[in-house]
Amino acid sequence: MMEFNYYLPKIKRLTIENFDLYNCPLEIEMSDKLNVIFGTNGLGKTTLLNIIQYSIIGPYTGKVEFRNYKDQQKSKRPVFDKDYFRSRMQIPSEKATVEVEFTIAGSAFLTRHSLYSHRLICFSVDGVDYKEKEKELDYDKYEKKYFSSVDDNSLRDSLINKYHEALIKASLFPDINSFILMLTEIMFFSESRHFTFWDENLSKLVLSKFMPRDKYFEYNETQKLIKKYDSQSRLKSYKMSMVKDFLGDDLTQTTNKEKYTIRDLEKIESKIKLINNRINENKEILNRRNKERVLNRAEVDKIRTEIAELDKLWYENIFPDSYQEFYDKFVPVINSGICPFCGTEHIESDINILKCFYCKSEIDANSEIDLTTIEIAQKNLQFKNREFDLRYGQIKKEIENIKDVIKNNELELFEATTEQIKIKKQTDLTSNDNMIKYRKLEQEKEKYLELLEKEKQKEARLANDIDKSIKKVFKSFSEIFYKYAHSFLGDDTEVRLELVGKGENTLFKFYLNNSPRESAMSLSESQRIFVDMAFRLSTLEFFHKDTYFMSETPDSTLDYFFEGNAVETFNSYLKSGNTLFLSANARNSSLVNLLIEKNKDSVNFINLLRISRLASNHYDNIDNLDIYQLLRR
Repeated sequence: MMEFNYYLPKIKRLTIENFDLYNCPLEIEMSDKLNVIFGTNGLGKTTLLNIIQYSIIGPYTGKVEFRNYKDQQKSKRPVFDKDYFRSRMQIPSEKATVEVEFTIAGSAFLTRHSLYSHRLICFSVDGVDYKEKEKELDYDKYEKKYFSSVDDNSLRDSLINKYHEALIKASLFPDINSFILMLTEIMFFSESRHFTFWDENLSKLVLSKFMPRDKYFEYNETQKLIKKYDSQSRLKSYKMSMVKDFLGDDLTQTTNKEKYTIRDLEKIESKIKLINNRINENKEILNRRNKERVLNRAEVDKIRTEIAELDKLWYENIFPDSYQEFYDKFVPVINSGICPFCGTEHIESDINILKCFYCKSEIDANSEIDLTTIEIAQKNLQFKNREFDLRYGQIKKEIENIKDVIKNNELELFEATTEQIKIKKQTDLTSNDNMIKYRKLEQEKEKYLELLEKEKQKEARLANDIDKSIKKVFKSFSEIFYKYAHSFLGDDTEVRLELVGKGENTLFKFYLNNSPRESAMSLSESQRIFVDMAFRLSTLEFFHKDTYFMSETPDSTLDYFFEGNAVETFNSYLKSGNTLFLSANARNSSLVNLLIEKNKDSVNFINLLRISRLASNHYDNIDNLDIYQLLRR
């Protein structure tokens, strides 16, 4: 089976100071198995669970939310109200804090938050301390900067950002938002009873984690972009309809007459710019080739002069002085095919340098001089001359080709310019502000639709990878889900989890007694709560070994018949090496009592009747409760 290493916190200890809802300082050593928070209504059970969550992730309460505002998609992370914890104190104290000690994989964290305001005071990772500086960002200011488009150094350098980076590094999540989502949407089952299993987006998030890590990150980012671009294109369509309603018949008449749009004008202007760039580039190349041609001929003239000088030097050394003068005067003319005496053309004469060019008598040549050096220099210059002549021919050919290209470019430019004039003439007919606004919206909509289509194609390319990865591991995941769901629903029921759809449209489908239950309302209240819990617990066990799960008063809406089964469900989660946090009301609940009995050696009671300052009026009526008797032992 594939390994899925996404790590989550394991809470060791919690310390609350100067928070007068509880008797402080309050230090709670957490059990690595079962932790039960007991108390009557109003003593602070929910507050304590929220403090535990806040101590790790800050004031965040859910996944990132999106909305459209002024042509932009705005994002925010939901958080507690500013005075959520402060309002729980009778006398608010700026010194109220919570400190938590927890581990993620092999990293040990110690984190302190303020309970007076949303503020991270300090944290440490494996003994390395990080403390807040003067004018440090609190969470409220951090959130405003986090979703701002302005690049801000204070955000990157903030203590909160460093803390988030440390959490990501230890947990191996793709980003802090995924980490927050897991803690708030999967690991905490609050009394609001938001059902994760039937939330399509959250189900897809779990399915995406079946993929290899790089595919998971890519899929996650693709989903965000698809949602963004789809939202933006819809917004542009809405605004276009508003402008269209305002323009009425004018828009219809103008649109019928027009062949072109502002987008067409921008395209042709962009094309003209590209053509001009090509013409300029080719003209620069042509100038360089012309310069090279001139330099080539200059070099050839220089070489030929050097050859002539070597010829003269050679002959001056080999011929007698009396003969040299006549040779220099007449032989060049003879070699050119002209008679030096009458000036008429004649057949080419074969001149032997060792015989007189006129009477053919033997010449007394100077044989004592070594002319080898001169001959070598002559041959080198002749070779060099041939190379220059060859390159000259190439340059001439290149110049002709470049001239042809420029000619074609100029013809293309003429046609594009003609088209530009035609488009401008027609678009000028609709140059009023509202029409320009409509065309601009149309253009922006097309841009977002193009981006949307691009991301959808990317999502489609991931489909095969998704299918393959899911099929490989789904059987193992479904077995864990079956363990939890069946333990609650009982032996007389048939439970089945299947995959429906393909690729990016793959979803979970739950069957109870061979009947598909496609919504939460197709189950009883008790069933839907624990089917959803089974999904959460199997997700945590399959992907995140050694972590915790929180549930607020799980017995509050549970049929008495199912309480024994619920004990088996939770106990199975504990046996897998995980930690459970439950809050319990002051009522006789066999679920909580049996769970305590089964884990009596590893249970941690957090008795709010003793630690809450509001508990004094609640003692008299609960002495006979079974759970309270367990607490007093």
